[in-house]
Amino acid sequence: MPPVALGDLAGRHGGTVDAGAGGRVVHRLAPLERSEASDLCPLTSRRHLAAALASPCALLVATDLAPLVPPGRRWVHDHASFALAAVLTELEPPRERLRSDRASIDPGAKLAPDVAVGPFAVIMDGVIIGPGSIVEAHAVIYPRAQIGARAMIGASAVVGRPGFGWATGPRGAVVRIPQLGGVFIEDDVEIGPLVTVDAGTLAPTILRRGTRLDAHVHVGHNACLGPSAMVAAQSGFAGSVEIGAGVRVGGQAGVADHVRVGSGAQIAAKSGVIGDVAAGQVVAGYPAVDRRRWLRGMARLLRRENQRK
Repeated sequence: MPPVALGDLAGRHGGTVDAGAGGRVVHRLAPLERSEASDLCPLTSRRHLAAALASPCALLVATDLAPLVPPGRRWVHDHASFALAAVLTELEPPRERLRSDRASIDPGAKLAPDVAVGPFAVIMDGVIIGPGSIVEAHAVIYPRAQIGARAMIGASAVVGRPGFGWATGPRGAVVRIPQLGGVFIEDDVEIGPLVTVDAGTLAPTILRRGTRLDAHVHVGHNACLGPSAMVAAQSGFAGSVEIGAGVRVGGQAGVADHVRVGSGAQIAAKSGVIGDVAAGQVVAGYPAVDRRRWLRGMARLLRRENQRK
């Protein structure tokens, strides 16, 4: 990191600097547990307060935590994590926007000129990918997939493979139901490594603008994830799930088929969601219920367990 004054950082990214601290020069971004006096360290959680008080470094502090830190070395920001991301983006090496000659791109695919494709990626006939998008190494994109601008398809992700659909017929015969609906991915979507997004049956599986999927997430056929939904690793959505705008899903959560989750809802890690979730509701547990109810139930179970000892 080139040396930079706190005041200059606040001028570029917003927030306020303590009186007299605008000229303080920082040389490195660092975690609090490894900090020195010339470093800038983020303080965005109360759990790191003791380390912040013990360190001589300059601090990028969330507004709600600022009163807990003596003034003199603070860059205070209403959205401290967002400001940190902006600073890190300035330091991030630019990605090479190359199209590897070891990728397999069908002549019938339509890629914007600046789409980057990593080695051993496979892009099949009929795929459409918009400008500024990146397809990382070993990703596979099946026919009938349409991907918008500035999307990220992570390494070894699989997009548009036929979904898990079966029908039982006479004498117990089981046949696969063809999944011909494809996948529609809007602009600014990020799909992490090893994610799978199944093709829809008659209409596309949809990821709306700004959706972010962590590694190992599975999206079943006909699902629709709303704008700016954010899903942590190893979560899964069964077929025909509808997720509203801005929903947050913790790691290893599972959502049953045809469930609707309203906008702004939050699903705690490891939850099993088998019924609809209202907009703005916070749920936890299996079967998932209001988080406060789940916490009360767990507390009662623990008390009973302790009474038996």
